[in-house]
Amino acid sequence: MEIPQYWATASGFSPHLGAEGGELVVWGWSQTSEFDAQGVARSRLAEALERVAVEGGLPDGRGYYPRMPLREPILEEVASSSGHRLGVVTRNRMGCEVLCSDVLFIADVDVPELGGEGDAGGGDTASDGVGGASVGGGFLTRLWRVVSGGPEPTPMTTSPQDPRPQDPRPQDRPASEVVRAADLPAPTDQESVERRACEPVWAFAQRHPELGVRVYRTAAGLRVIVTGAQAPPMSPRARDLLTELSSDPLYVELCATHDSYRARLTPKPFRVDWGAPSWRWPFADERARQGHEEWLAQYRQKCDGYAVCRLVSASGAIPTVDEQRLIALHDARCRVGSGLPLA
Repeated sequence: MEIPQYWATASGFSPHLGAEGGELVVWGWSQTSEFDAQGVARSRLAEALERVAVEGGLPDGRGYYPRMPLREPILEEVASSSGHRLGVVTRNRMGCEVLCSDVLFIADVDVPELGGEGDAGGGDTASDGVGGASVGGGFLTRLWRVVSGGPEPTPMTTSPQDPRPQDPRPQDRPASEVVRAADLPAPTDQESVERRACEPVWAFAQRHPELGVRVYRTAAGLRVIVTGAQAPPMSPRARDLLTELSSDPLYVELCATHDSYRARLTPKPFRVDWGAPSWRWPFADERARQGHEEWLAQYRQKCDGYAVCRLVSASGAIPTVDEQRLIALHDARCRVGSGLPLA
């Protein structure tokens, strides 16, 4: 996992940009010093100018998922009891805090139909995620299983946010206490969609009983934390598991490119009625840094009434000590048990 903290730019004129030529600016980076970052920037500039001269323009693919390290400041490091780095908390270009780790497997699954929870809603990406997957069953199927005493299709356990004990099967209760379909409250449309969206993840957990699976509801879909996977982000196993979970394809590429799983810990600005920051780290000057600090103060106030996700279910193997350390940070920063609207 490479998140350099030293960055520098280099610029040069190219007669091949546009009708009259133009200036090209590129970034360089280093894990050790600004001097080394400047050297990388000069080297990349020379390569870019040569490529522009040959190809007659700038290469494609310079968006949010570039083939270069993430340009994000590290706010905090998370270490094991022995001092080994388990992950870091960074701030992305939207101003959100993000947990980055090559230890804890995290899958991001967009479900467009779930975009209505919270005051602002809205999808995270253009991917359909499990929203386009086959999600057989749903509420009526699950209701039939409860009433008939059929096998439960998921290994779901009661989450800390829903501390009610699970009911015994009908055959284990007196006839007078057996739940009838007419006695159960009808689910809301959103509850039905959420249950259908979760069923493929619960089926994944059944196929992998050796893994721990935590399912979270986000404003635009699901977040799945898998423990015991032993799947480094760049590994074929990581790609296979992420694909099996119908994780967003762009997120899959991001994990492989940067050798890191990622989970947003604070709300997206537009979901809390706030604009994106105008300045990006590293800041060009003190004025830019101060402007960003003022933006950040307002952003934090806007986030006060929101959570990022809530726990839907947890099942399978118990997390390792290191995994639990990361999960505890994730759940606390995302305000998982707060009951606040999601953003």
